[in-house]
Amino acid sequence: MTTQTPAGWYPDPYGEPRLRWWDGNQWTDATHAQEPGPAQTQPSSGPQQPQPQFQPQPQTGPGWAATPANPTAQFGQPTYGQGAYGAPTAPTQQQPQWPGGPLPGPGYGPPPPPKQGNPLPWVFGGLAALLVLALIVVGGIFFINRGDSGSIAQPEQSDTYEPRQPPSNEPPSQQQPLPSQGGQFPEPVDGVVTDPRAGVSFQVPDGWKVAAPADVNSGSPTDQQFTAGVKAVSQENYEGDGDWIGNVYTGVLNELYPYTGVAGMGDTAKAVFVHFSTQYYQLAHESQIVSDKAMKIGDRDGWVLQFQLDFSKISEEKGYKWKKENGAIVLMDRGQGQSPAIIYVSVPDNLGTDVVGKVLSSLKPA
Repeated sequence: MTTQTPAGWYPDPYGEPRLRWWDGNQWTDATHAQEPGPAQTQPSSGPQQPQPQFQPQPQTGPGWAATPANPTAQFGQPTYGQGAYGAPTAPTQQQPQWPGGPLPGPGYGPPPPPKQGNPLPWVFGGLAALLVLALIVVGGIFFINRGDSGSIAQPEQSDTYEPRQPPSNEPPSQQQPLPSQGGQFPEPVDGVVTDPRAGVSFQVPDGWKVAAPADVNSGSPTDQQFTAGVKAVSQENYEGDGDWIGNVYTGVLNELYPYTGVAGMGDTAKAVFVHFSTQYYQLAHESQIVSDKAMKIGDRDGWVLQFQLDFSKISEEKGYKWKKENGAIVLMDRGQGQSPAIIYVSVPDNLGTDVVGKVLSSLKPA
C-alpha cells in the first residue's frame, strides 16, 4: 500500500454515477460520465471471499462489545481515528485497512496511464466478506433482541448493476465545489434541509445548527462523505478535548459499500452499521438493534436500521450528561445503476428521545 494515491480519474466518492479527478492530494470539481459496459447481474448479497484486513472490535454480552463506541462525537476523535467531530487531531484508533487510495477507473484518464489490472474485484470481494460478517453479527443481535416478534419486511425485486462510463480526454467542466473543497452544507429553508446531491430532505430538529463540512468529512475517497448535515452538542469537552454531539447527516453512499439494488438494501445497511460502529463510537457501551426493515420514502424504496447504544455504566463512572443514544441508518434507492442515498442519525438521550422518530417521519425525496 502506497502512502499517496496518484492523480487520476476515480469513482466519485459522493456517489454520482460518474468519475471525479483526484489531483494526488484532494478531489477536484472535474467530473466525467462513465461509458456503459457489459451488464452484470449481482447477487443479493456479497460472495464468500477472504476477509479484508478491517475487523470489528470484540463485543460483550448480547449486544456489541464494550470496545466499539459512538459516532456522535465530533469528527476527529470518534471518527476516522481523530478527536470528536471537530478539527482533526492525532489518530486515536487504528483505521480499518481499506485500500490506501481511491479506487481507480478502468485504466484511463488525462494523460492516459498504462493499462493495469483492475483492483475493483479484490476490493468488492473484501467488502463482500465484511458484509457476510455484518450479517452474522447484526443477525445475532437482532435475533436476541426481537424474541418471537414477526418477520422483518423484505423488498421483493432485485436490481441489476450497470457499469458506468469512462471519461474522454476533453477538458472537464467547472461545477459547484464539493463540501470537502470549501463548499458549505445547505442551509435550512422553513426548517427543512434539502440535500440536492443525495436527493433527500429532512426536518431540522429544534435548536440544531448546520454542521461545518470540515468537522464531518475526512476528504479521503475511502471514507463515507456527507453532503448535508446538522448537529447539536450533547456535552462540551466530555473528555477535555472534544464535544459529544447528536447528528443528522445525508449523502450518497460510498461505492465501496456493496449495493446490488433494492433486494439487497438490508444487507448493505447492516454492513454500514458494522463499519460505523467500529469507526464512530469509542466509549464502552452495549448495542441493541431496535428495528431492521423495509420502508418507503415518498415513492422511493428504502431501508431503516434503528439501534440503541447504552453508555450507562461509563456515564455513571465519569459523570457524562447522556446515558443512552438512539440512532438510525437509512438507505433510499435512487434508481438502477446509482448508489443509494444514506441518512445517518444519532442522538444522545439528553437531546431528546423522540428526535430520531421525528427526523425519520420527515424524510422526503428531493
